[in-house]
Amino acid sequence: MTAVPPGPRTPVDAVVRTAQYLAGIVSYEGLWPQLGRLVRNFFGADVAAFVAREGEGGERFLHCEPDCPMLAAACAEATAMVFESGFLATEAVRIPAPHEVILLPIGRERQRTAYVLIAAHRGSTALSRDTLDLYLALAGLIETTLDRIASQHRFLSMADNVPELLFQFVEHDGRWVFSYASGGARAALGVEAQALIADPELLFAGLDEAEGARLREALHASAAGCRVHLPLCWRAPDGGLRHLLLDAVAATGEQGRPVWDGALRDISEQVRLEEESRRNLLRLNKSMEDAIQAIATTIEKRDPYTAGHQRRVADLAARLAAALGMPEEQIHGIRLTAAIHDIGKIHVPAEILSYPGPLPEIEFALIRTHPQVGYEILKNVDFPWPVAEMVLQHHEHLDGSGYPRGLRGDEILLGARIITVADVVEAIALYRPYRPGLGVDTALAEIERSRGARYDPAVVDACVELFRAQAYCFPETADPGRVFARPPAQRKPEG
Repeated sequence: MTAVPPGPRTPVDAVVRTAQYLAGIVSYEGLWPQLGRLVRNFFGADVAAFVAREGEGGERFLHCEPDCPMLAAACAEATAMVFESGFLATEAVRIPAPHEVILLPIGRERQRTAYVLIAAHRGSTALSRDTLDLYLALAGLIETTLDRIASQHRFLSMADNVPELLFQFVEHDGRWVFSYASGGARAALGVEAQALIADPELLFAGLDEAEGARLREALHASAAGCRVHLPLCWRAPDGGLRHLLLDAVAATGEQGRPVWDGALRDISEQVRLEEESRRNLLRLNKSMEDAIQAIATTIEKRDPYTAGHQRRVADLAARLAAALGMPEEQIHGIRLTAAIHDIGKIHVPAEILSYPGPLPEIEFALIRTHPQVGYEILKNVDFPWPVAEMVLQHHEHLDGSGYPRGLRGDEILLGARIITVADVVEAIALYRPYRPGLGVDTALAEIERSRGARYDPAVVDACVELFRAQAYCFPETADPGRVFARPPAQRKPEG
């Protein structure tokens, strides 16, 4: 046996120095020889060995310090007992010189015994209780070290295998540098993590001046507590354009210096799919609008006297919705609904629609069915807006005097209330088969007279403001000079 340096003078000194030593161990590389030297130097053991439990139930010697071939055979039975029981054992094991041997179970991550530490001391006297307690403390420190290394390795393995760059930024002398970059740099940027750490300009050089300024500004803002969530356009070293998403948050690093922990991922495919979906949606909307326009044109072809009526109502309704501060998407839905609000008139014979005089009660009742017919035509079409319901309600009045259901107040959709006012104003102001146009002033007087009773007050106010203060004019207005032989009939204004 070779001479062993004397250990620490006190048990506390041994534990403290052991903890300090173990804190510097960060990987499994050379771990067992290091632990063997630690046990001999700090605890005064003549021989230190470590045995691992194999998956099949056998044992495997990991390291013996110094080399002692007889120890493996001598301790085989005792180590098997410790693996099974999980309890500390002290055994008199015969090795070349008389030794007292202690066998300590060592677990990992609170699992059952995974390793056994064998420490042999020269001498025939039993080890003291204090020495045994000291070894128990050592076993706990080793278990903590194994857990820490396992946790670090698990994190590094995950970080290197997820398709995101996990990083830590630090600002040094006015430059941003990586204090850590994961293997996900390959997936996110197409560069190696070590290259990125060595030259952080690989990232910043790929950003144009505006994007680079946005990134630096966002990082500085996050130092005040704002989390960074920033999409970036980045030009890779191979010339390809990538869309990246950066998430970062400020933290405190070594020596109290601020650092930024975060992740950077390539969202190019997501951006491509979103752009493709947007184009598909635009095409779908265009097809839907073309279909709506075709329907509107079909209706107007059957009723030449009111050609353009639905387009004019749609234009005015959209302007009113905008004046009321409605979102653009809702305005768009109201415009399209107004463009086909009279679709139900396709059910009415053309000769009734173009009849130049007062209609008999039966024919007039037939015209009054057009909101319901329009609803039946449209109710199964999956519009992004309640188009069918607005068509059904466009002749309802706040006081319940409208048709077909006699709805009141808020039972009527706002979009339908807007279309109602636009429809009435257009119908009164412009030419109809049974009378000449009565003009905008007459139309505005009608809706003002029934403001709050039949028509929504806010919509009426917006309409009056639009015509009187903003000088709104209907597009494609019919020829005002046209003269008709028949006098105007006494009947309700219709859309």
